Amino acid sequence: MKILVVSLYFPPEMGAPAGRFYDFAQHWLKAGHEVTVVTGFPNFPGGVIHEGYRGRFAQREQIDGVEVIRCWILTAKKRFLSRALTYATFFVSSTLRVLFMRRRFDVVIATSPPPTVGLPGVVAAWRQRAPLVFDIRDIWPEAIVQSGRLKNPLLITLFEGTARLIYRKSKKIAVVTEGWRERLIEIDVPGGKVEVLPNGVDVAAFDRDASEPLPEAFSVLDPEASRFTYAGIYGRPQGLEVILSAAKKLREVAPELYQKSQFVLIGEGPAGDELREQVEREQLDRVVFMGRQPRSAIFAMLAQSFANLVSLRPRKDTSTVPSKIYECMASGRPVLFSAAGEGGETIRRAGAGTVTPPADADALAEAMRAYLEDPARADRDGASGRAFVVENFDRGKIALAFADLMERAAD
Repeated sequence: MKILVVSLYFPPEMGAPAGRFYDFAQHWLKAGHEVTVVTGFPNFPGGVIHEGYRGRFAQREQIDGVEVIRCWILTAKKRFLSRALTYATFFVSSTLRVLFMRRRFDVVIATSPPPTVGLPGVVAAWRQRAPLVFDIRDIWPEAIVQSGRLKNPLLITLFEGTARLIYRKSKKIAVVTEGWRERLIEIDVPGGKVEVLPNGVDVAAFDRDASEPLPEAFSVLDPEASRFTYAGIYGRPQGLEVILSAAKKLREVAPELYQKSQFVLIGEGPAGDELREQVEREQLDRVVFMGRQPRSAIFAMLAQSFANLVSLRPRKDTSTVPSKIYECMASGRPVLFSAAGEGGETIRRAGAGTVTPPADADALAEAMRAYLEDPARADRDGASGRAFVVENFDRGKIALAFADLMERAAD
């Protein structure tokens, strides 16, 4: 098949959507398919276009066999304005790009959020006379309304209408959790359209990268420390302040264990300054910020950590499963999951770590302490999570299932 993917995000950006479709594309290429991606210029999560991509209106490149067509976008330093500008300009530029494409495709995929990406997907499917598969990792606008990030009634209504239009025009809809499938059916999306194709991790790629030595930038870390590692976006929904507060609590109740530990935060994002201020204010000398790193280095770091961290602030929906839990489980190290909902159930079912209530620093500190005092248990939980993710969430298997969905959509 000739596959066209419309996605606002793609490598070298970090994050779930970029990783999901990069990995899928690699497996589809190996199966003999052709993959073209229409995307923006890399800027996520900081809102600043990466070096090497600035000052361009459009660009075409090859990334590991994938043809990548980059479309014009605007960004701004203020977070809300940046997102709004990026969404609007990518909608316009990508719609024009797919409208005048001469090349023919057998299937079109649009991946959300934001749901506005689905609109150029609808146009592309109409132009190509091809089926549209809408890939959903979070249901908008519900997710951002429940988190408090969107309150404007006009924008809520606009997003709702956009989403419903795309649902109608899609031949198939892929969601990443069973909870999202049930929710779409509740709002009258036909159940036969919706299939669960979860996030996961490319186990072979993880193992390849995890076997490599850490880059020189990681030489600042204490080689003897037991490292608790978070790798991802420094965003407010992630609630990363709980990790810092847990480190502070561990220093109070078990100072020797605290001194033998190191708390490593890899990434970037809008909450970065606040987190650094908290570290300075509370004099957390065992916390290290590593900044944005290539995915290969993140995989290597996760594998070399004592335990890995995933957190979310308290939220109303319980269907969100952070994609990073699969990478953490693939590392063979235990996962400390400070959040509620389906993600926690996944960790428990896998026996992959310890789940604590969201924003509960005392409980998270106690979980850290328990592992430090019983490293054999940490090893057992890590091995259990690794076996579980290999069996159930290997992205190679999920990519094949997605290809089967596309073929059925094209019939």
